[in-house]
Amino acid sequence: MSDAPVSMNETSRRRRVPNRNVDPETGERLTAPEKVLPPTLAPMEEAPAEPAPTGPTQEERDSAFDVINDLLTMYGLESLTDFVSNFIVEYDQINTNIIWAEVQKTEEYRTRFAGNIERQEAGLNVLSPEEYIGLEKTYADYMRAAGMPVGFYDSPDDFSALIGGNVSPAEVYRRVEEGYAAVRDADPEVIRQMKELYGVTEGGLAAFFLDPEKARDVVLQQARTAEVAAGAVLGGGSLNLAEAEMLAREGITLEQTRTGVGMLEDLGELFTPLTGETDQGFTRQEQLGAVFGTDPRAAQRLRQQQRRRQAAFETGGRFAGQGAEITGLR
Repeated sequence: MSDAPVSMNETSRRRRVPNRNVDPETGERLTAPEKVLPPTLAPMEEAPAEPAPTGPTQEERDSAFDVINDLLTMYGLESLTDFVSNFIVEYDQINTNIIWAEVQKTEEYRTRFAGNIERQEAGLNVLSPEEYIGLEKTYADYMRAAGMPVGFYDSPDDFSALIGGNVSPAEVYRRVEEGYAAVRDADPEVIRQMKELYGVTEGGLAAFFLDPEKARDVVLQQARTAEVAAGAVLGGGSLNLAEAEMLAREGITLEQTRTGVGMLEDLGELFTPLTGETDQGFTRQEQLGAVFGTDPRAAQRLRQQQRRRQAAFETGGRFAGQGAEITGLR
């Protein structure tokens, strides 16, 4: 074995790493082999998502109902509560504008704001519900301040004609004042009888003179009765309430009553049977019916009684009622 030192070149040859890209026998350059990647795993399938809820929530339905129901209460349309509730559920509708538009199509709404229909037909602007109700309140305040009776212009039906006719509050006030003026100018006896028979206040009387047609069910019959009672007083007689009401219903006027009560006095003897007569006499109602012509049978009996008395006294003298013409006052 030689002890000569190994040269650097030889040492390098011993430690040189073979070039894997060159063929050691031919020295040709080799192409790098393709890298083989490990197989990839298919992605895991995700669980299907929960379907998104459709339609409004119950909270949204309740909120829409509360908004509309508050309006119904404000406008006196509580009868439409079920209609609104059913509409929301049936159509899954929570748009309050759409719901309110459906409310306005109902007969209840049209009746409540009937004055607006009249205004529309007359070519006038339609009032909002707030404006409409505000005008009703103004009318009512004028009426109550003037002492109008309960039942006279204090409901939506009463005000619809005023609103439909575009009658201003100032015009209503003027009419009320005219009503009181009519009371001041009326026959004092009629006024006294109204107050005595029915306890009617001046407000009630003004209501009659203000609008007799509207007041028909309130004070018109009372006023007619008072006129009949006043006529009896002016004629020197009197009538009780039932008698005055009966004659008023028959259409007897103040002047006819004044004449009639005088005839009752003149014909008084004919109403009571004389000794020996079989006639039972006349009740108070028959007397009135005979004189005022409201009871034809009583009037016929009275004429027959008059002829019998005339025959009995034809030899002379004069009985009470002789010469009075019994023809009825109607």
